[in-house]
Amino acid sequence: MNKEKNAIILARVSSKSQEDEGYSLDSQLKLLHGYCESKDLNIVRTFKIAETASKEQSRKTFQEMIAYVSKGDVFHVVVEKTDRFTRNFHDAVSIDDWLNKDELRYLHAVKESLLLHKEAKSDVKFMWNIHVSVAKKYADNLREEAMKGWAEKLAQGWLPAVPPPGYVTTVVGGKRIHLPDPNFKPLIQKVFKLYLEPQHSLASIADEMEVMGFRTRRGRPYYKSQVQRMLNNPFYIGINRFDGKDYPGAQEQIITKDIFDRVQVKMHGKRPVRNRKHDPVFKNLIQCTLCGGLVTWQQQKGRFYGSCQRTTEECKKKKFLREDQIEAMVMDMLKKLVSPSQEVVSWVAETMRGRLQESTDSVEKQKTAIQTQVTRLTRMEDSLYDDKLAGEISVEKYKEKLARIQAQRGALQLQLGRLDTSGGQRLEQRLVLLELSQRAAELYPKKTAEQKRLIITKLFSELTYDTDSVSVKLTNFSRAIAQKVQETNKLIGGAK
Repeated sequence: MNKEKNAIILARVSSKSQEDEGYSLDSQLKLLHGYCESKDLNIVRTFKIAETASKEQSRKTFQEMIAYVSKGDVFHVVVEKTDRFTRNFHDAVSIDDWLNKDELRYLHAVKESLLLHKEAKSDVKFMWNIHVSVAKKYADNLREEAMKGWAEKLAQGWLPAVPPPGYVTTVVGGKRIHLPDPNFKPLIQKVFKLYLEPQHSLASIADEMEVMGFRTRRGRPYYKSQVQRMLNNPFYIGINRFDGKDYPGAQEQIITKDIFDRVQVKMHGKRPVRNRKHDPVFKNLIQCTLCGGLVTWQQQKGRFYGSCQRTTEECKKKKFLREDQIEAMVMDMLKKLVSPSQEVVSWVAETMRGRLQESTDSVEKQKTAIQTQVTRLTRMEDSLYDDKLAGEISVEKYKEKLARIQAQRGALQLQLGRLDTSGGQRLEQRLVLLELSQRAAELYPKKTAEQKRLIITKLFSELTYDTDSVSVKLTNFSRAIAQKVQETNKLIGGAK
């Protein structure tokens, strides 16, 4: 076989509309195969760029093609026309370099009747340059139109890009919008809340996300920088950040502004220099009510003493805090959470577990039913596409049925995103807190400073430093437990 007859073909379709107008991969391949047969060319490989290929994927395929033909056993590159082959001067230079290294190499642009080679006449090269310039003009115009579309989409409140983790893209009413992913929405909420806990950092959150099963779109675990980018993304509170600017978003918020702002403060705010040698229990936990600053700690004679920065005259008059005295106060409050009747607590916990299971089962049944319908519609869309390629239905009928399927699927995905899982999450959180409250007084003295801080942040809402004392407030749930314990004590006392 004469290797000088070896050829490769490249077929490309760049948009759905072009395919509907007859520029499908199948139609291009049929044309190019017929041309090669008429010229007695031996097709050794076919390169295809699908309509859904990204710019990066298209570039990768082109580079693979250039590397393949540069090996020396291929002398013909066959394309439908120039803009199916390249739309930038960089690629045009690459093919010119390939052609100029051997006078036996040829580029065939079939529909333009263009045969380009090293010894081609100046008129042929001139037409090639014109075709490349027109193709680039077309690409530049596409970008301009895309930018107009981006601006309009942003004006309507939608991000013209891939959403961050926790959201999925779907088509509703002919528009691509972003909805909360019911599978990952609660996990994203958990990540934001975990980061606010004193013991967590970006590195530890990355580890937690790996345990939860979080992976990037390429299936890799998240790095610190990716976690930071996610926690910094205002998309979660309804703000679309695009090209360095912020726009009001129409997407459902899955993180409250309060939590988001607190995450930003922890990540970017000024914090005391970390004391590597000492680890006071109440670091970053107590706030001065007079100046608003955090209490910092220093060790003297084996004890930790704390104060704010004393920036005001009132603050300068305040006494230093002693860690052991505050811990005694905390222990006293933890003991008040322990019910004298653990049988009642066990009964309440068991009831909560039952309700949690019922809530989870209900949501899962709804989710399964909706996902089954979505899968069915996706199969219908695939079958419809096959019917169109086979010519069994017209392009108009295909578009009509496709729009109907996409509308139904979009409505289902919207329904899926709106499944209410908050009830189950609240029950689960309360169950954990109930069990913690009953063991906290026992566990607290045995724990490390970091673990003690975690117990405090779970059961207490705030610790403040007033003129001469520290005020410790329980969370709403902890306060409700304390009230029930007090009532139970009274009942038991009255019965005696």
